[in-house]
Amino acid sequence: MIDSTWYSQLTLEDYAYDVTEEVTFEGEYSLHINNQQLSIHVEFIQSIANEEEIEHLTAPSIVQQQLWEHYIEHCESIQEPVLQAIFNHYQHIEEQYRQAWQIDPQDPATIEERDQSIPYIQNVNQIADYITLQGFLIGDSPSGDTYYLNFHCTWDTEHGLGVKMVNHQPVHVSSFYTAYDID
Repeated sequence: MIDSTWYSQLTLEDYAYDVTEEVTFEGEYSLHINNQQLSIHVEFIQSIANEEEIEHLTAPSIVQQQLWEHYIEHCESIQEPVLQAIFNHYQHIEEQYRQAWQIDPQDPATIEERDQSIPYIQNVNQIADYITLQGFLIGDSPSGDTYYLNFHCTWDTEHGLGVKMVNHQPVHVSSFYTAYDID
């Protein structure tokens, strides 16, 4: 169970209201998963009708809190299908990334660098060595069952990796930013 004081320690970012009509509660959370201690950036996004509503916001919605707490409580078991989805996605994009890598045939170090960044991965257990969970985002979807996991990955350090989760199951994997564009 999460200490409820954690929610009161989140920062309310209301400057975005002018553009998006949304506000964000955000903060860092220390999480132990797969024998790793991680610090992840957590964001709870809420739509608001007017600027006066901001004054009354003190924490993420109850639905957002419940979704987050369920994830924290079950993150180890949720991780298995997430890794499988990322592995499946990687199998489809690996060759494209390899072909796009600029290799100097006179310099074998460029081939070694490519193979470290875009490794040959044969099974789902290997994918975890090349990704790191960095963020968690929960919007205020009407169904209250959607969130996003954001990962750093070695093959795309600029765009990262995003996984859309519905009912704690991965439904879409893409780059960090485009994962949000499918709603």
